[in-house]
Amino acid sequence: MDPQSTASIPLLAVLSPKVRASVIANARQRTFAPGQAMVREGESALNLFIITSGHARIETADGGVVGRLGPGDFFGELALIEEHARTATVIAEDELTCLLLPAWEFRALLKEHPEMALPMLHRVIARLHSQGHQKR
Repeated sequence: MDPQSTASIPLLAVLSPKVRASVIANARQRTFAPGQAMVREGESALNLFIITSGHARIETADGGVVGRLGPGDFFGELALIEEHARTATVIAEDELTCLLLPAWEFRALLKEHPEMALPMLHRVIARLHSQGHQKR
């Protein structure tokens, strides 16, 4: 993925082109097949996932499907920030490609570029609102 196309990802759009290029250099790209679990609830958190194409659903053991994700969305930030196990299982609904940022890179980015926190916070709040609507 080139730095120009990462400018459309809200979490990365706040970064300069040079920093985005560095992020991509430290990330690895991975594709998941439909139905494949990308992470499982209770697993250790090693990466932040940024979806570049495809769709996924978020499931919890006690709540079923609690959300959906698509291009530009990310997940895994809470487990990395709080340093705890994954709180949900994320499953690819169709062929899905992600950028995986290692935990150390993600934490360093947040420290060096606190402006990333605002789009992250907006997305986390939107997820919480959407989960509340799905439970009704």
